[in-house]
Amino acid sequence: MNTDLLNTVLESTKHHVTIIPASLLNGRHFPPFFSNQNALLTDFVKKEDLVFAFELLAKNYPADHALLFFKQGADRKESFIKFEMTLQDARSRGPQDGVIAVLVPAKTDKNSFLDFLELIAHLRAPGGCPWDREQTHQSLRPNLLEETYEVLQTLDSHDMIGLQEELGDLLLQIVLHAQIASENHDFTIEDVITGIERKLIFRHPHIFGDKAVSDANEVIKNWEVLKAQERRANNKAQGLLRSVPKGMSALSLAQAYQKRAARVGFDWESIEPVKQKIDEELQEVEKADRDEERAKELGDVLFAMVNLIRWYGQDAESVLREAAEKFASRFEYIEDCVQKSGKTFADFSLAELDAFWEDAKKR
Repeated sequence: MNTDLLNTVLESTKHHVTIIPASLLNGRHFPPFFSNQNALLTDFVKKEDLVFAFELLAKNYPADHALLFFKQGADRKESFIKFEMTLQDARSRGPQDGVIAVLVPAKTDKNSFLDFLELIAHLRAPGGCPWDREQTHQSLRPNLLEETYEVLQTLDSHDMIGLQEELGDLLLQIVLHAQIASENHDFTIEDVITGIERKLIFRHPHIFGDKAVSDANEVIKNWEVLKAQERRANNKAQGLLRSVPKGMSALSLAQAYQKRAARVGFDWESIEPVKQKIDEELQEVEKADRDEERAKELGDVLFAMVNLIRWYGQDAESVLREAAEKFASRFEYIEDCVQKSGKTFADFSLAELDAFWEDAKKR
Protein backbone atom coordinates (compact mmCIF):
# COMPACT_ATOMS: atom_id res chain seq x y z
CA MET A 1 0.00 0.00 0.00
CA ASN A 2 1.12 3.58 -0.72
CA THR A 3 2.85 4.84 2.45
CA ASP A 4 1.79 8.45 1.91
CA LEU A 5 -1.78 7.32 1.44
CA LEU A 6 -1.74 5.32 4.64
CA ASN A 7 -0.23 8.18 6.63
CA THR A 8 -2.87 10.58 5.33
CA VAL A 9 -5.64 8.15 6.25
CA LEU A 10 -4.24 7.57 9.73
CA GLU A 11 -3.99 11.30 10.37
CA SER A 12 -7.56 11.94 9.25
CA THR A 13 -8.96 9.07 11.33
CA LYS A 14 -6.87 9.67 14.46
CA HIS A 15 -4.91 6.46 13.86
CA HIS A 16 -7.95 4.17 14.07
CA VAL A 17 -8.68 2.42 10.79
CA THR A 18 -9.47 -1.10 9.62
CA ILE A 19 -7.87 -2.00 6.29
CA ILE A 20 -10.01 -4.29 4.12
CA PRO A 21 -8.74 -5.64 0.76
CA ALA A 22 -11.48 -5.64 -1.88
CA SER A 23 -11.01 -9.40 -2.28
CA LEU A 24 -12.47 -9.89 1.23
CA LEU A 25 -15.69 -8.19 0.16
CA ASN A 26 -16.45 -10.45 -2.78
CA GLY A 27 -19.31 -12.83 -2.13
CA ARG A 28 -20.27 -11.25 1.20
CA HIS A 29 -23.79 -10.12 2.09
CA PHE A 30 -22.79 -7.77 4.92
CA PRO A 31 -19.72 -5.55 5.43
CA PRO A 32 -16.92 -7.32 7.37
CA PHE A 33 -16.55 -4.40 9.80
CA PHE A 34 -18.75 -2.41 12.18
CA SER A 35 -20.13 0.90 10.93
CA ASN A 36 -18.64 2.80 13.89
CA GLN A 37 -15.17 1.84 12.63
CA ASN A 38 -13.15 3.73 10.03
CA ALA A 39 -12.59 1.30 7.15
CA LEU A 40 -10.15 1.67 4.28
CA LEU A 41 -11.11 -0.45 1.27
CA THR A 42 -8.07 -1.16 -0.91
CA ASP A 43 -6.68 -3.16 -3.84
CA PHE A 44 -9.48 -2.68 -6.35
CA VAL A 45 -8.45 -4.80 -9.32
CA LYS A 46 -11.59 -4.37 -11.43
CA LYS A 47 -14.31 -1.74 -11.68
CA GLU A 48 -16.78 -4.44 -10.69
CA ASP A 49 -15.05 -4.64 -7.31
CA LEU A 50 -15.99 -1.03 -6.65
CA VAL A 51 -19.59 -1.58 -7.75
CA PHE A 52 -19.93 -4.54 -5.41
CA ALA A 53 -18.37 -2.54 -2.55
CA PHE A 54 -20.93 0.25 -3.01
CA GLU A 55 -23.83 -2.22 -2.97
CA LEU A 56 -22.46 -3.87 0.15
CA LEU A 57 -22.03 -0.55 1.96
CA ALA A 58 -25.60 0.42 1.08
CA LYS A 59 -26.85 -2.37 3.34
CA ASN A 60 -25.44 -0.69 6.45
CA TYR A 61 -24.89 2.99 5.57
CA PRO A 62 -27.27 5.85 4.67
CA ALA A 63 -27.33 7.19 1.12
CA ASP A 64 -25.78 10.51 2.18
CA HIS A 65 -22.81 8.89 3.95
CA ALA A 66 -19.67 10.62 2.63
CA LEU A 67 -16.90 8.43 1.20
CA LEU A 68 -13.34 9.62 0.60
CA PHE A 69 -11.80 8.36 -2.67
CA PHE A 70 -8.10 8.11 -3.46
CA LYS A 71 -6.70 8.02 -6.98
CA GLN A 72 -3.17 7.50 -8.21
CA GLY A 73 -1.46 10.84 -8.88
CA ALA A 74 -0.38 11.84 -12.36
CA ASP A 75 3.29 12.40 -11.41
CA ARG A 76 5.76 12.02 -8.57
CA LYS A 77 4.90 15.43 -7.09
CA GLU A 78 1.34 14.28 -6.64
CA SER A 79 1.46 10.70 -5.37
CA PHE A 80 -2.32 10.53 -5.08
CA ILE A 81 -5.50 12.58 -5.49
CA LYS A 82 -8.43 12.49 -3.05
CA PHE A 83 -12.03 13.57 -3.49
CA GLU A 84 -15.30 13.10 -1.59
CA MET A 85 -18.57 11.65 -2.79
CA THR A 86 -21.72 10.40 -1.06
CA LEU A 87 -22.56 6.74 -1.22
CA GLN A 88 -25.66 7.52 -3.28
CA ASP A 89 -23.65 9.49 -5.85
CA ALA A 90 -21.02 6.75 -5.99
CA ARG A 91 -23.71 4.17 -6.74
CA SER A 92 -25.44 6.30 -9.37
CA ARG A 93 -22.29 7.50 -11.16
CA GLY A 94 -20.56 4.15 -11.09
CA PRO A 95 -16.89 3.38 -10.44
CA GLN A 96 -14.29 6.09 -11.12
CA ASP A 97 -11.19 5.28 -13.14
CA GLY A 98 -7.95 4.97 -11.23
CA VAL A 99 -9.42 4.60 -7.73
CA ILE A 100 -6.90 2.82 -5.50
CA ALA A 101 -8.72 3.08 -2.16
CA VAL A 102 -11.95 4.25 -0.52
CA LEU A 103 -12.11 5.48 3.06
CA VAL A 104 -15.46 4.72 4.73
CA PRO A 105 -15.62 7.07 7.74
CA ALA A 106 -17.14 5.76 10.95
CA LYS A 107 -20.74 6.51 11.87
CA THR A 108 -20.08 8.26 15.17
CA ASP A 109 -23.70 7.99 16.30
CA LYS A 110 -23.70 4.18 16.26
CA ASN A 111 -22.48 1.47 18.63
CA SER A 112 -21.23 -1.97 17.67
CA PHE A 113 -21.93 -5.38 19.14
CA LEU A 114 -18.43 -5.30 20.67
CA ASP A 115 -19.28 -2.00 22.38
CA PHE A 116 -22.37 -3.64 23.84
CA LEU A 117 -20.41 -6.66 25.08
CA GLU A 118 -17.94 -4.32 26.79
CA LEU A 119 -20.81 -2.40 28.43
CA ILE A 120 -22.40 -5.55 29.89
CA ALA A 121 -19.03 -6.85 31.08
CA HIS A 122 -18.41 -3.45 32.71
CA LEU A 123 -21.76 -3.56 34.52
CA ARG A 124 -20.96 -7.06 35.82
CA ALA A 125 -17.35 -6.24 36.78
CA PRO A 126 -16.12 -5.30 40.28
CA GLY A 127 -17.18 -1.71 40.84
CA GLY A 128 -20.01 -2.12 38.34
CA CYS A 129 -23.76 -1.96 38.96
CA PRO A 130 -24.83 -3.75 42.21
CA TRP A 131 -28.07 -4.98 40.60
CA ASP A 132 -26.37 -6.38 37.50
CA ARG A 133 -23.63 -8.03 39.55
CA GLU A 134 -26.06 -10.00 41.72
CA GLN A 135 -28.09 -11.44 38.82
CA THR A 136 -28.00 -15.15 38.02
CA HIS A 137 -29.45 -17.33 35.28
CA GLN A 138 -32.43 -18.11 37.48
CA SER A 139 -33.05 -14.55 38.67
CA LEU A 140 -33.11 -13.36 35.06
CA ARG A 141 -35.53 -16.07 33.91
CA PRO A 142 -38.71 -13.96 34.42
CA ASN A 143 -37.09 -11.04 32.60
CA LEU A 144 -36.27 -13.21 29.59
CA LEU A 145 -39.85 -14.44 29.39
CA GLU A 146 -41.32 -10.96 29.82
CA GLU A 147 -39.06 -9.40 27.17
CA THR A 148 -39.96 -12.18 24.73
CA TYR A 149 -43.65 -11.48 25.15
CA GLU A 150 -43.06 -7.75 24.71
CA VAL A 151 -41.31 -8.46 21.40
CA LEU A 152 -44.30 -10.55 20.32
CA GLN A 153 -46.65 -7.74 21.29
CA THR A 154 -44.87 -5.27 19.01
CA LEU A 155 -45.04 -7.82 16.19
CA ASP A 156 -48.77 -8.28 16.72
CA SER A 157 -49.33 -4.50 16.66
CA HIS A 158 -46.97 -4.00 13.66
CA ASP A 159 -45.03 -1.45 15.74
CA MET A 160 -41.59 -1.25 14.10
CA ILE A 161 -40.30 1.48 16.43
CA GLY A 162 -41.38 -0.58 19.41
CA LEU A 163 -39.92 -3.72 17.85
CA GLN A 164 -36.51 -2.07 17.57
CA GLU A 165 -36.57 -1.16 21.26
CA GLU A 166 -37.89 -4.51 22.46
CA LEU A 167 -35.35 -6.48 20.41
CA GLY A 168 -32.70 -4.46 22.23
CA ASP A 169 -34.21 -5.44 25.58
CA LEU A 170 -34.27 -9.08 24.50
CA LEU A 171 -30.66 -8.87 23.30
CA LEU A 172 -29.72 -7.50 26.72
CA GLN A 173 -31.07 -10.65 28.34
CA ILE A 174 -29.16 -12.91 25.93
CA VAL A 175 -25.87 -11.08 26.44
CA LEU A 176 -26.35 -11.01 30.22
CA HIS A 177 -26.81 -14.78 30.29
CA ALA A 178 -23.73 -15.23 28.10
CA GLN A 179 -21.67 -12.92 30.33
CA ILE A 180 -22.70 -14.81 33.48
CA ALA A 181 -21.81 -18.10 31.77
CA SER A 182 -18.44 -16.65 30.77
CA GLU A 183 -17.71 -15.61 34.36
CA ASN A 184 -18.59 -19.13 35.48
CA HIS A 185 -16.30 -20.58 32.76
CA ASP A 186 -19.23 -22.39 31.16
CA PHE A 187 -19.22 -20.74 27.72
CA THR A 188 -18.81 -17.34 26.06
CA ILE A 189 -20.90 -15.29 23.65
CA GLU A 190 -18.50 -16.40 20.91
CA ASP A 191 -19.35 -20.01 21.74
CA VAL A 192 -23.03 -19.15 21.40
CA ILE A 193 -22.52 -17.51 18.01
CA THR A 194 -20.18 -20.24 16.79
CA GLY A 195 -22.65 -22.94 17.80
CA ILE A 196 -25.64 -21.43 16.04
CA GLU A 197 -23.59 -20.58 12.94
CA ARG A 198 -22.30 -24.15 12.63
CA LYS A 199 -25.80 -25.46 13.18
CA LEU A 200 -27.23 -23.26 10.43
CA ILE A 201 -24.50 -24.23 7.98
CA PHE A 202 -25.05 -27.93 8.76
CA ARG A 203 -28.81 -27.58 8.32
CA HIS A 204 -28.49 -25.79 4.97
CA PRO A 205 -26.56 -28.28 2.81
CA HIS A 206 -28.53 -26.98 -0.19
CA ILE A 207 -26.72 -23.65 0.29
CA PHE A 208 -23.34 -24.62 1.74
CA GLY A 209 -23.11 -28.17 0.36
CA ASP A 210 -24.19 -30.22 -2.63
CA LYS A 211 -27.68 -31.16 -1.47
CA ALA A 212 -30.40 -30.33 -4.03
CA VAL A 213 -33.91 -29.32 -2.94
CA SER A 214 -36.92 -28.45 -5.08
CA ASP A 215 -38.90 -26.16 -2.75
CA ALA A 216 -39.36 -24.85 0.80
CA ASN A 217 -41.31 -27.93 1.90
CA GLU A 218 -38.39 -30.16 0.99
CA VAL A 219 -36.07 -27.84 2.91
CA ILE A 220 -38.23 -28.28 6.02
CA LYS A 221 -38.33 -32.07 5.71
CA ASN A 222 -34.57 -32.20 5.21
CA TRP A 223 -34.18 -29.89 8.24
CA GLU A 224 -35.87 -32.45 10.50
CA VAL A 225 -33.66 -35.26 9.17
CA LEU A 226 -30.56 -33.21 9.95
CA LYS A 227 -31.85 -32.30 13.41
CA ALA A 228 -32.35 -36.01 14.12
CA GLN A 229 -28.73 -36.61 13.12
CA GLU A 230 -27.64 -33.88 15.52
CA ARG A 231 -29.65 -35.39 18.36
CA ARG A 232 -28.03 -38.78 17.80
CA ALA A 233 -24.56 -37.22 17.63
CA ASN A 234 -25.18 -35.28 20.86
CA ASN A 235 -26.83 -38.23 22.65
CA LYS A 236 -30.06 -36.27 23.07
CA ALA A 237 -33.58 -37.69 23.25
CA GLN A 238 -34.46 -39.11 19.85
CA GLY A 239 -38.20 -38.39 19.85
CA LEU A 240 -39.19 -35.74 17.31
CA LEU A 241 -41.43 -33.94 19.81
CA ARG A 242 -39.28 -34.31 22.92
CA SER A 243 -37.20 -31.22 22.23
CA VAL A 244 -40.28 -28.96 22.14
CA PRO A 245 -40.19 -26.90 25.39
CA LYS A 246 -43.01 -28.01 27.68
CA GLY A 247 -43.13 -24.53 29.22
CA MET A 248 -44.72 -23.06 26.08
CA SER A 249 -48.32 -21.93 26.19
CA ALA A 250 -50.76 -24.74 25.41
CA LEU A 251 -51.71 -23.26 22.03
CA SER A 252 -48.09 -22.81 20.96
CA LEU A 253 -47.22 -26.29 22.24
CA ALA A 254 -50.05 -27.87 20.23
CA GLN A 255 -49.05 -26.04 17.06
CA ALA A 256 -45.36 -26.90 17.56
CA TYR A 257 -46.23 -30.60 17.87
CA GLN A 258 -48.35 -30.45 14.72
CA LYS A 259 -45.66 -28.64 12.73
CA ARG A 260 -42.97 -31.14 13.77
CA ALA A 261 -45.15 -34.07 12.76
CA ALA A 262 -46.11 -32.43 9.46
CA ARG A 263 -42.45 -31.88 8.53
CA VAL A 264 -41.90 -35.62 8.32
CA GLY A 265 -45.08 -36.22 6.33
CA PHE A 266 -47.59 -36.98 9.13
CA ASP A 267 -50.30 -34.59 7.98
CA TRP A 268 -53.55 -34.40 6.03
CA GLU A 269 -53.22 -34.07 2.26
CA SER A 270 -55.78 -31.24 2.07
CA ILE A 271 -57.61 -28.86 4.40
CA GLU A 272 -61.05 -30.49 4.06
CA PRO A 273 -60.33 -33.43 6.42
CA VAL A 274 -58.96 -30.89 8.92
CA LYS A 275 -62.32 -29.10 8.94
CA GLN A 276 -64.19 -32.41 9.17
CA LYS A 277 -62.10 -33.38 12.17
CA ILE A 278 -63.42 -30.35 14.07
CA ASP A 279 -67.02 -31.42 13.41
CA GLU A 280 -66.20 -34.96 14.55
CA GLU A 281 -64.67 -33.74 17.79
CA LEU A 282 -67.67 -31.45 18.49
CA GLN A 283 -69.95 -34.46 18.09
CA GLU A 284 -67.79 -36.33 20.60
CA VAL A 285 -68.33 -33.48 23.08
CA GLU A 286 -72.08 -33.84 22.67
CA LYS A 287 -71.89 -37.60 23.27
CA ALA A 288 -69.82 -37.27 26.46
CA ASP A 289 -71.89 -37.93 29.60
CA ARG A 290 -69.27 -37.18 32.25
CA ASP A 291 -67.35 -33.95 32.97
CA GLU A 292 -63.99 -35.70 32.83
CA GLU A 293 -64.75 -37.24 29.45
CA ARG A 294 -66.21 -33.96 28.16
CA ALA A 295 -63.06 -32.08 29.18
CA LYS A 296 -60.91 -34.47 27.14
CA GLU A 297 -63.16 -34.08 24.11
CA LEU A 298 -63.08 -30.27 24.42
CA GLY A 299 -59.30 -30.53 24.45
CA ASP A 300 -59.50 -32.49 21.19
CA VAL A 301 -61.70 -29.73 19.72
CA LEU A 302 -59.13 -27.10 20.63
CA PHE A 303 -56.31 -29.23 19.22
CA ALA A 304 -58.23 -29.66 15.96
CA MET A 305 -58.89 -25.91 15.79
CA VAL A 306 -55.17 -25.21 16.22
CA ASN A 307 -54.52 -27.57 13.33
CA LEU A 308 -56.95 -25.63 11.14
CA ILE A 309 -55.22 -22.38 12.07
CA ARG A 310 -51.87 -23.96 11.14
CA TRP A 311 -53.27 -25.04 7.79
CA TYR A 312 -54.28 -21.46 7.07
CA GLY A 313 -50.68 -20.42 7.77
CA GLN A 314 -51.50 -18.51 10.96
CA ASP A 315 -50.10 -18.64 14.49
CA ALA A 316 -52.68 -19.91 16.99
CA GLU A 317 -51.29 -17.92 19.92
CA SER A 318 -51.30 -14.66 17.95
CA VAL A 319 -54.76 -15.28 16.47
CA LEU A 320 -56.34 -15.92 19.86
CA ARG A 321 -54.46 -13.04 21.50
CA GLU A 322 -55.73 -10.66 18.82
CA ALA A 323 -59.28 -11.95 19.27
CA ALA A 324 -59.02 -11.50 23.04
CA GLU A 325 -57.73 -7.93 22.65
CA LYS A 326 -60.57 -7.17 20.25
CA PHE A 327 -63.08 -8.52 22.77
CA ALA A 328 -61.52 -6.45 25.56
CA SER A 329 -61.65 -3.26 23.48
CA ARG A 330 -65.31 -3.75 22.61
CA PHE A 331 -66.25 -4.68 26.16
CA GLU A 332 -64.53 -1.54 27.47
CA TYR A 333 -66.80 0.45 25.14
CA ILE A 334 -69.82 -1.26 26.70
CA GLU A 335 -68.48 -0.37 30.16
CA ASP A 336 -68.11 3.26 29.10
CA CYS A 337 -71.69 3.32 27.82
CA VAL A 338 -73.01 1.83 31.07
CA GLN A 339 -70.95 4.25 33.18
CA LYS A 340 -72.06 7.31 31.18
CA SER A 341 -75.72 6.28 31.66
CA GLY A 342 -75.32 6.50 35.43
CA LYS A 343 -76.68 2.97 35.76
CA THR A 344 -75.15 -0.47 36.42
CA PHE A 345 -74.95 -3.58 34.27
CA ALA A 346 -77.89 -5.03 36.17
CA ASP A 347 -80.09 -2.22 34.82
CA PHE A 348 -79.59 -3.31 31.22
CA SER A 349 -81.00 -6.31 29.40
CA LEU A 350 -78.75 -8.56 27.35
CA ALA A 351 -80.33 -7.16 24.19
CA GLU A 352 -79.44 -3.61 25.25
CA LEU A 353 -75.86 -4.59 26.08
CA ASP A 354 -75.64 -6.41 22.75
CA ALA A 355 -76.72 -3.19 21.01
CA PHE A 356 -73.72 -1.46 22.63
CA TRP A 357 -71.57 -4.32 21.38
CA GLU A 358 -72.76 -3.89 17.81
CA ASP A 359 -72.08 -0.16 18.06
CA ALA A 360 -68.55 -0.94 19.29
CA LYS A 361 -68.00 -3.16 16.24
CA LYS A 362 -69.00 -0.31 13.94
CA ARG A 363 -66.65 2.06 15.71
